[in-house]
This record gives sequence, C-alpha cells and structure tokens, in this order.
Amino acid sequence: MRTRTELIRAAAGEVAGRRQRAVTEAQALHRQALEAIPALAGAEAGLRRLGLEPARLAACGAPADAVAAAKAEAASARQTYEALLREHGYAPEQLAPRYHCPLCRDTGRQNGGPCACVRQLARALRREELARHSALTVSRFETMDVTLYPDTPDPALGSTVREYMRQVLADLQGYAEHFGRDSSSLLLYGNAGLGKTHAALAIAGVVLDRGFDVVYLSAQEMCAGLEQARFEDEDPLMEAMLEADLLILDDLGTESLTNYAMSCLYTLVNTRMARKLPTIYTTNIVDGALLEQRYTEKISSRLSGSCEPVEFLGEDVRQLLRR
Repeated sequence: MRTRTELIRAAAGEVAGRRQRAVTEAQALHRQALEAIPALAGAEAGLRRLGLEPARLAACGAPADAVAAAKAEAASARQTYEALLREHGYAPEQLAPRYHCPLCRDTGRQNGGPCACVRQLARALRREELARHSALTVSRFETMDVTLYPDTPDPALGSTVREYMRQVLADLQGYAEHFGRDSSSLLLYGNAGLGKTHAALAIAGVVLDRGFDVVYLSAQEMCAGLEQARFEDEDPLMEAMLEADLLILDDLGTESLTNYAMSCLYTLVNTRMARKLPTIYTTNIVDGALLEQRYTEKISSRLSGSCEPVEFLGEDVRQLLRR
C-alpha cells in the first residue's frame, strides 16, 4: 500500500509520460506535413517573423497605427498558413501537441503544486490498489440486499431486524456521502457474514469518489505487512495508514498478533485518534471483554472511546446466498 506522496509521484510520472507522447506525436506529424507540403517551411518562417513584429514595434515606441498594421499582417499570414495546411488535408490544430489536461498542459503542475489532473489520477491509482486487495468493485450500497435480513419483530429493537439494518445502511451511506476530515470513527461489529466488510468498502468507494484518500487493509494484511517491514529503514505501509483521510481496518480479531504488531496497532489507533483522523474498524468480536482480552485495555478502550459503535444483526448473509 503506497503512501499519498508515492501515489502523487507515480501519477505525476504518468502525466509527464502523456506530455512526452503528445509532443512526440505532434513532432512526427509536423515532419510529415513538411515533407508533403514544400511551401510549408517558408510559410512557418514568415509566420514566426511576422508574429514577433508587433511586439518589436511596440517596444521601439512605434506609432499605434504601425503596430496595428503589423498585427493585421501577422493575422493574414496566419490565415494563409492555415489555408495551406487545410488544402493538403491537415487541420492546423493537428500540428500542436494534444494535451490531456488543459489546465497544466500535462506538466502536472499548477499554482505551485500538483495539478488537479495529478490528484485525480492518484485517486484512480489508489482505487486500483484497493480493488486488488478487496472486493471494492462490487461492494456498493446498491448491491446490499436488505431482504436477506430477518423480517421478524425483535422486542429489543422495537422493529424487525430488516428495518433496523435498513436504517443502519442508510446511516452509513449518509456518512459516506457527507464524509469530511471531521467525520467520526466507526466500529462496525457483529457476527460473521452480516455485511460489515461490504458496507465498509461501499463507504470507501463513495469517499474515494469525493476526492479523499482512502486506505483499506484487512487486519491480517496489516500485521503481515508490518512484520515484513519491521527491520527496514522506512515503513510506507504504516505511513500510508497514519496519513490517510480515511483508514479502513477490516476484520479485527482474525490477524496473527505478535508483540510488535500489537505495539504498531496501538501506535496506529492512538495517533489517528490524536490527529482526529476518521477510521473504520470492523470485527466479529461482539463482547467487549473479549476485545479487551485480545487487544489489551489500552487499545480496546481507545477503540470504544473514539468510535461510534454500529452493530450488525441478522443471519449469515453468505450462508443464505448459498442456499
């Protein structure tokens, strides 16, 4: 999982490649036009000379009518040049590089920082990363079938589980659609197969579309990645998790915990809480005592204290779909 800086760098490199391709294609077509139109080279030389003349006259303090006459002559030369191209089947704009981004002309920079096209491409690269690690492409709120949740009344809820889950999913969709850096963290908990991961990824998709950086990892992937980078000088995985606008840590309780991984998890939870960065955790652990037993009081208290709990109820949806 790459850091935001690495994604921006990769996106900028791709944009630079676009610029190089656009320039190369335009140069090749220009050479072709020069070979096909013998008079083109002379027309271009004249156009360059006449195009500079109004500025030269103005700088020398020439009368306004002389400057205006030079501009008219340059415009006429431009028309003659373009007519020559069209006569031989070339559109004038073909000989100029066709850039993807009109804002930065594929330089990747605007107003002293990365252009919007670079940021957009970085988000696309992040989406590709998430898709490789998850079922992001098929996990949408529209694909969550509430009819799979029981429609029987539950006295403790005061409604059916289906109606309860319909409201839960509507609330989570609203969370995604109004997500901001001041959004709360969430703890999605409940038995296996109730749609927690699906809902978390559906949130990720919406939040990505809204221009935020999202990092998604299963707890198992996180621990394996941290252990792999344990003796490295840098840990891009930890950096990516610490800086993401939204971090989704899925399936707490399924990972193989070492003392080192436990220490990293505490740093992660504590740092993101201190920075007020929203995090979504999902877990099948429904008993607070078991959560504390597995993760220690320091971590479990921060999870429960910094997150809004969202309980998922019902029967295992995956089992129902197999029937």
